[in-house]
Amino acid sequence: MKPFPLPVVALGAGSQPEDPDLAYMPLPGEVESFIMPALPSSEDVSHLGRAIELIGQLAALAARWQPGERCVRELAGLNSEELALVNQVLGEGEVSAKALLADGGEARIQESVFAGVWRVCRFDANGQQTGDSVEVAPIPELLIERAQAASRWLDALPPMPATLMNAAPIGAELLARQRQALDSPHVINFTLLPVTPDDLAWITELVGEGAVGIFSRGYGKCRVLATALTHVWRVQYFNTMNTLLLDTLEITRIPDVTLADGEDIADSAERLGEAHHWLCGAFDHV
Repeated sequence: MKPFPLPVVALGAGSQPEDPDLAYMPLPGEVESFIMPALPSSEDVSHLGRAIELIGQLAALAARWQPGERCVRELAGLNSEELALVNQVLGEGEVSAKALLADGGEARIQESVFAGVWRVCRFDANGQQTGDSVEVAPIPELLIERAQAASRWLDALPPMPATLMNAAPIGAELLARQRQALDSPHVINFTLLPVTPDDLAWITELVGEGAVGIFSRGYGKCRVLATALTHVWRVQYFNTMNTLLLDTLEITRIPDVTLADGEDIADSAERLGEAHHWLCGAFDHV
């Protein structure tokens, strides 16, 4: 995760309306630094060869990862004891996500304590799990795919009330920038603009709700929501009291703040390799 490049300016009391979407998903808790998961001794897990092999495969995938690659390992073949070991090693990191699937189901995604190593679980419309995998990538491709598939292009602005102050130029900015998103990402920062509650309400209705939500507790609490407009994301930062500090629209394929970078993945490869060697009995331990 990367710090947001724009200055964070606290809002004055009453300068923003209450955000009804705050309940979309509970915001994560306090920031936690990396802690290598507590690992069992190799003797205790020597019979869990498939799980240990998978952890080694993940380390190798992370070490070989190149930009644009999608590296996935399915967990369907593991028994409950093997799966428990994988869960123990991967742990839970700073970023989680949800995506609504085309069939009415849902994907629930959790970054592990190894940045760029993601657990992706799929569920059908009845809540039954249909898939379980681990993906090595800056962010799971499913999130980008679903955000784009459930969105549309803005071809024209709808009529707007005459009482709005700055909604019209912001809407025009969205209209002009949306199709340039891949070549020239753009940020509209509501925190630094003179916008009224009515402006924000009209803009929120204009962009609509998308199919993806990404939530981070790194560098404070951050919520990144896909909108119903292609390449348009609502990115919001909160303090520890869940007070909104920074409210933006990012016009881009996916906001950089959600991505693990190459150095993150390389570091995860090294740490996963250490965990794999430990489980294989390569280290002396008491």
